[in-house]
Amino acid sequence: MHIIGRTGMYFGSVLNILSGATAVFLGTYFFSRIKEKQETETRLERIEHILQRLSEEKEKK
Repeated sequence: MHIIGRTGMYFGSVLNILSGATAVFLGTYFFSRIKEKQETETRLERIEHILQRLSEEKEKK
């Protein structure tokens, strides 16, 4: 019985480490996806602004 108790304790420790590592990995993944989405939106806004300025300049001519 003593061996079974130790095995369970080690298994619990490994499970805690794996769950912590998974949480860190998923947090990093989601953070990078959110940052990438914000960067994409910023680029699109810049392109829209440039196109708007070009169309205004074309109308002036």
